Amino acid sequence: MYARTHEILTREAARLAGVDEKLIPELCLGAKSPDLAPDYDYEVYLTHRGRLRVRRTRIKHHEPNPGLLKKYVVEARHRWIKGRREEAARLVGRTLHYIGDSAIISPSKDEELHDRMERECSRIDPRNVIRDLSLFKPVGKRETLRVLVESLEKGPASSALEAVKRTLSTSFSMISSILSPPTAPREFRELGGRCHEYFRERRWFILLLSLLLTILPLIALILLSLELKPVIALASLIPTITPSMIAGVSAAILYRSRDMSTALYSARRVYGMLHWIIIGVVISGLIMFGMGYVAISILLAPEIIMTIIAYLRLFNILEWKEIKDEVDWFTWK
Repeated sequence: MYARTHEILTREAARLAGVDEKLIPELCLGAKSPDLAPDYDYEVYLTHRGRLRVRRTRIKHHEPNPGLLKKYVVEARHRWIKGRREEAARLVGRTLHYIGDSAIISPSKDEELHDRMERECSRIDPRNVIRDLSLFKPVGKRETLRVLVESLEKGPASSALEAVKRTLSTSFSMISSILSPPTAPREFRELGGRCHEYFRERRWFILLLSLLLTILPLIALILLSLELKPVIALASLIPTITPSMIAGVSAAILYRSRDMSTALYSARRVYGMLHWIIIGVVISGLIMFGMGYVAISILLAPEIIMTIIAYLRLFNILEWKEIKDEVDWFTWK
């Protein structure tokens, strides 16, 4: 779509979503920014001479990268929660640009149809199609990302009118969700309160988990340092130490937490590290086993067992499964 078309559609979607008038210029600026400052994808490859090089590829606007747009959506919400309203609005606008272009066929596939649809879109007044829109306001990260992905998966629209309608409705959904009040709605707060109480009832298990995740890697590091240079020992155990320490410290914060906000954020960090702990222990275990230190590699096995138990005891409840993806989308105070 033309830059002017992006601006008009963004402005109309913002008006429908009831956005503060002061933020609309930032949204419109963001909606035009991908044409001025493109996004690139970077790939490391090996040349035929054995040298590492980085290949930079411009991300196609009419074939957008869902991973990039998800990152923009989440980052925009985080900045909105932190009070960086203008930055958040610009990121939202940047996302809307790709949403609009995804509804137009790529010029690499049919340049004539692409040019014709862009001209027709520029002639459509969005105010004349509002009555035909089915507007939906997502609540939470999971719903917001679902709406985004569904819009992208539809591919190019069959007509300019359909492209404008889809762009307006999806843009409304993104703006109304990302730039909504940061406080969690009542239904999510109720789920958060139940999770908080559930964690409080298992405080001593959480303390044991914290101690195990922080002490076992340190013991393994000390024992391995007696056999190897400390730097080599540390390098061998880094895959285990890093996620274990993050989860262990977060579990200690969760153990001491007295408010729902601290408990949920700490629990989310512990939960996010569980699979990395298992991967790290396997990698470090294979490294030490390969060097002949079988006993030290076996010492890390309880971490895997404790990680599995932690998931089953702490994070296998319905309330947590409903709320885990929403913890960083809202404030809980």
